[in-house]
Amino acid sequence: MRSNAMLATLRRGGVVVASFITIPDLFVAEVMGAAGADALVVDTEHSAISVHQLHGLLTALYPSPSTIIVRVATNDPVLIGQALDLGAEGVLVPGIRSVADAEAAVRAARYAPDGGRGFGPRRASRLHGDRADYLRRANDETVVVAMIESSDGVGAIRDIVRVPGLAAVFVGTADLAVSLGHLHDMGSTEVDAAAQRVADAAKSAGLPFGAFTGSEKAAALWMSRGAQIVTVGSDLQYIDAGIAQSRQIRERLAGSAPPGG
Repeated sequence: MRSNAMLATLRRGGVVVASFITIPDLFVAEVMGAAGADALVVDTEHSAISVHQLHGLLTALYPSPSTIIVRVATNDPVLIGQALDLGAEGVLVPGIRSVADAEAAVRAARYAPDGGRGFGPRRASRLHGDRADYLRRANDETVVVAMIESSDGVGAIRDIVRVPGLAAVFVGTADLAVSLGHLHDMGSTEVDAAAQRVADAAKSAGLPFGAFTGSEKAAALWMSRGAQIVTVGSDLQYIDAGIAQSRQIRERLAGSAPPGG
């Protein structure tokens, strides 16, 4: 099993810059895998990626130096174990509202005696070394990141950040805004204050934290606040950005064309 570069970066106080994969296409995954992100998050919560497609995407991402994380659809031990068995190096677990939720996520990602992960790493144990090496290192090299994206999660954050086995907590800013009643004002100061509560609690406990930032400006802001995980786009956002740039080029060319040209 290869050493988890994301985990090593977090432990030494560094910053992980991640991008999301939402398109179930192998070539897109290969391109993303070669892009140089510190971590790539394959999103099975807010996408049409099936288990079969996830297997294919993780195979396409095998050569990537990026740490490969799967955002599971829900905090379910079957889904968490399945993602890890297919070769993910960690999981981003949504909807963590309580200590019990966080403990369940960690337990699902660890083999006994540290947890209750079911045994069946048929692909994972063949990727980098042999089965014995994988089983010896899996509990220590697997990343579990708890997503805090509700008022309940913020309310319980001082206890959540002390759950053993968590690698980090991560603020899902959009869902947090919705939870707080700001569907149409995701930049609300109340949302920012709630996210800062998560950051403060994590720093107090000595646990890394991150936030879904989306843009370079937002990532820089949260890094200045101590965030060690930031996100700057996804495969779909990069396509959208390219389309927007192409549209601007066409408009400029049309504006410079001679009359009747």
